[in-house]
Amino acid sequence: MPNLNIYLVEGFSQEQKARLMRRVTDVVAQCLAAPLPSIRIFLIELPKAHICVGGEILAAQDSCGLTGGPTVHAFLIAGRSDAQKEAMIAGLTEVIEETLGIPAEPVRVMFFDIANTDFGMKGLTAKSLGR
Repeated sequence: MPNLNIYLVEGFSQEQKARLMRRVTDVVAQCLAAPLPSIRIFLIELPKAHICVGGEILAAQDSCGLTGGPTVHAFLIAGRSDAQKEAMIAGLTEVIEETLGIPAEPVRVMFFDIANTDFGMKGLTAKSLGR
């Protein structure tokens, strides 16, 4: 089930974005033992004018070196261990650093645990599918 939304400021190449999504998929599969077909990555690019950090719009502060992320929202069926989440935070941050050349400091990873009764596939709840 893992669904990840990656919010990213505009300006990265198609190659960088494709590599980022492939490597994020690998991290999720490794950390959560999730089968590849169950992992969904959604890359959401935002114009600098649509990101505000500390009250400053990025488009107005380009010369100051502010960066608005990336931020990753990971939606998971509840029940993952703290160790799995810690490993995933570290792995996702490392992939972002290496792939996009962004330091770890502005990277944010947030988990949203979804009850197996609150997630559905194929018209059924995850619970009814044995998840």
